Amino acid sequence: MSGSGNPQLYRPCDVFTAMGRCWVLEDEFSYSINPNLRNIAYVHNTMRQEWAWLLHEQEMFYDELVGYKLLVPRRLASQMPRDTIKELRKALNCIREESDRMKIRLNRYQTQVDIRESVECKLYEHAQYMQSLLADPINQSDVEMSDEE
Repeated sequence: MSGSGNPQLYRPCDVFTAMGRCWVLEDEFSYSINPNLRNIAYVHNTMRQEWAWLLHEQEMFYDELVGYKLLVPRRLASQMPRDTIKELRKALNCIREESDRMKIRLNRYQTQVDIRESVECKLYEHAQYMQSLLADPINQSDVEMSDEE
């Protein structure tokens, strides 16, 4: 289960993929599969770095969604406590999910734009292929997420 190349490490995307989810975010952070190493300072620091990176990514996704006038999913992770490693782990799981769904929403929008452009250029086969991607249940995982009001 290691997309990181090291059988002793896993990336968060490995967990989501193992559960049958499509993971679209880039994932640079790896963690040890050894449960005895879950609470060491190195892991805590890595988690804090991942949090900062995901928060930055989420802000960029938010700006893009607003710029395209798309519905913006609720962002609850930033309101969660992160004082302990257990709280940080929960908040990380939440922000990973939120950010991934925001990215999927942006990908779906871009696919719709590509479909319109393909039809305008009379590239019907390409448009049909892109439409099939859009209809794929894997690319619809953002449907369950509630939107900001």
